[in-house]
Formats: sequence, C-alpha cells, structure tokens
Amino acid sequence: MSRDVNTMKRRWSFEKLQRASILILVLALGLFASIKSPTFFSWSNIVDNLFTNATAIGIMAVGMTFVMIGGGFDLSVAANTAVCGIVLVMTMNEFSSQGAAVAIPAALLAAGLVGMALGLVNGVLIAYVGVNPFVVTLSTMFVFRGIALILTGGGQSLQVADLALRKQFTWIYDKQFPLFGPGYQIGVPILIFLVALAIGIYLLKFTRFGHYVYAVGGNEQAARLAGVNARRVKAATYVMCGLGCAIAAVIFVAMISTAEAASHKGIELDVIASVIVGGTALGGGSGGLMFTVTGVLLLRLIDNLLTQFSVGTEYREVVTGLIILVVVTIDVLARKRTRS
Repeated sequence: MSRDVNTMKRRWSFEKLQRASILILVLALGLFASIKSPTFFSWSNIVDNLFTNATAIGIMAVGMTFVMIGGGFDLSVAANTAVCGIVLVMTMNEFSSQGAAVAIPAALLAAGLVGMALGLVNGVLIAYVGVNPFVVTLSTMFVFRGIALILTGGGQSLQVADLALRKQFTWIYDKQFPLFGPGYQIGVPILIFLVALAIGIYLLKFTRFGHYVYAVGGNEQAARLAGVNARRVKAATYVMCGLGCAIAAVIFVAMISTAEAASHKGIELDVIASVIVGGTALGGGSGGLMFTVTGVLLLRLIDNLLTQFSVGTEYREVVTGLIILVVVTIDVLARKRTRS
C-alpha cells in the first residue's frame, strides 16, 4: 500500500512539474516575442490575432479534453465541424424568407443537433460496440467528410444567400464589446469560449459526471465495479465533443461567411495536440481544462510568433510535431519511472 501511495505522489509531483513547465514556456516565449517584436504585446495582436483566432480550436479542445480524460480519442472533429458548418448555412438559406429571428436560431439548433448526433455515432460504436476509438474516428472522419461532399454537391462552397441575413450572422464574429475604453475591446468568440470553458470546468470538477469521466479513464473496469455506467459516460463525452464542433462551426462560418466540405482539414491535429501538450494523458484518467487552455495558447503563440517572423508553414508543422513528441515522450518515461 505504501508503495502505491509513493507511486501516486511521484506521479502527481511530475504532473505538476510538467504542467508548470508548459506555463513557464508560454511566459518565456511571450517575453522573447516582446523583445523581438515591439507590437507583440499590443492589444490588437494579443486579443484580436492570438486569442480570437484560438477560440474555435479552444472550444473543440474543451470537448476533446473530456473524451481523452475518459480514455478516448477523436480524429473526426474537423470533418464533424465541416458538416455542422454546411448544415448551418443550408438551414439559414432554407429559412431566410422568415427573417433572421427565425433563420439564425433554427440554423444554430440544427448545427448543434447534427454535431451531437455525429458525436453520438462515435460514442455508441466505441462505448457500446467496443470498437477501438482510433479505428472508429478514423473511419467516421472519412464518412463525415463524404457526407459534407454530398451535401454540397461535390464540394461546392456554400454561402448565406440573403445579404442582410449574412451581415446579421457575421455579428457573432465581428461584434466587439468595450472593456477599458477606446481601443480595448473583446469579441463575441472570446466570450463564447469563456462560457464554454466555465461550463466545462464546472462539469469536470464539480459534478458527479466529471468524477465519473476521470474514473472511467483511469480504470474502466474498476469504475464499472463501483457502479458507474462506463458506457454511458464514455458515449456522453463524444456527444459533448460533437457539440464543441458545432459551436466551433458557428464561429468559423461567422468569420469567413462560407462553408465547404474540404474546410478545416488537419485542424483535428491542432485540437489533439493542444490537449496533449496541456498534460492530458493519452491513456486517460488525468488532465484538466485549464491545462488544455495552456496548451492551446502555447501552440497558438508559437504559430503567431512564426507568422510575425515570416517563417513558412512547413516549419510550423515541424515545431508542433516536435513539441508533441517531447511532451508524450516525457509522459511515457515518467509513467515507467513511477511504476518502478
């Protein structure tokens, strides 16, 4: 028993060190950027470029955190987001004649239901049928992308036909609320992200469902023996992830005013990377949303820095891949050490 306690203490201490190191890295990079680029810490760069551009990925990462803490994995989030965006635009076009008061709420509801339904497909196949999460979500990634192609007639770009309705919908991305006076404003996407984050933290830390997610991810068999409906909990995490995809789709469509079947390809890797870099273990059972936010900010900060220094996109992928590799390698080595 004492050996198990000591192992848990060593593991907990390492997790604190790992997460602190990510935060220190974020601060160090921010300091370096401020020295090299005087405009880095300007309000427009930090809030408009860094934070606002990170909101959609951040919201998807909130859902992904639940999935990965529960021991799962989801490669289909980008394809799910593309389908939700297409359904969003199609619904607004369908109800455009009834005005924005009907068309926009109907579109938001339709996108949300579709996102959760696609997430439920993953959850049922993984939790109830027992198929490996990697196999399921890799397969549904292609299936969902195919559905998007079918809905768009082979990949055509969709746009809200009614110009007035389109302008009203882009309010979601363009609207700015003043904070400290002229020049210091915050956009709706950041507010949406903060609400999603607050709800996620509450569910994960202060509800029985959140405790069950940790239990299922840590030891699914033990959770079942303790009376937890592990299948339902695991399926619910995928539904939440699907809802996150729908919310992200709303932000994306409001930002670019279009929806395409091929949009957001590769963004699933950014989402997964953010969660992993934030310290959530691939095997499940540990992690947290504030750490995921740190991971999102770190990767967005690196991307922002490389953009400011005119570094090519190919190098950005190399840097992101190396960061993930280092974090996962350290995590694996630490697990082996604490078990010895």
